Amino acid sequence: MRLLSSYIGEDLILIQPSFFKREYEFRSSNELLAKMYFPKFFSLTAVVEGFEEKYEIIRPSFWKSEIAIRKFGYDLTFASLKTNFFRTKGSIDLQNGKKLNLKFGAFKKSCQVFSEVDELLLMFQNKLSLKEKNVVTIQKTSSLIDENPWVVMIIWYLILENRRNGAGS
Repeated sequence: MRLLSSYIGEDLILIQPSFFKREYEFRSSNELLAKMYFPKFFSLTAVVEGFEEKYEIIRPSFWKSEIAIRKFGYDLTFASLKTNFFRTKGSIDLQNGKKLNLKFGAFKKSCQVFSEVDELLLMFQNKLSLKEKNVVTIQKTSSLIDENPWVVMIIWYLILENRRNGAGS
């Protein structure tokens, strides 16, 4: 499998192929990179298949805004995503003490991922469509993104959760 940094400058698409299913795909122009689905209809747990692994994205506590990721079938989480109260900023705490910073645009239509030294690594932009659709652009090569490609999917999970929670209000 190619490293995510090799797609620099390309538009990678996060899309919901079927309006009626809670399944999402992360695609380049010609290949499927990863797939995320919710095993049960009202489930908060998502399963990510891709990047030569299988992961689970979970909410450790209903009362906290934290989202965690673990390998499928294991109990120990190895990274977590936390946001501030208004969900305008956030961070992903990786293993070995590394961190990625998140900034959300107006009305949460975009998300930018920065390294610890504030270099823009990834950019998510919402596209108007009947189905859920975002375009991911890799701005700069980074070993953090190459070693942890699931970062794209945990941010997509947060974006979907924000949309679902905002739809009722």
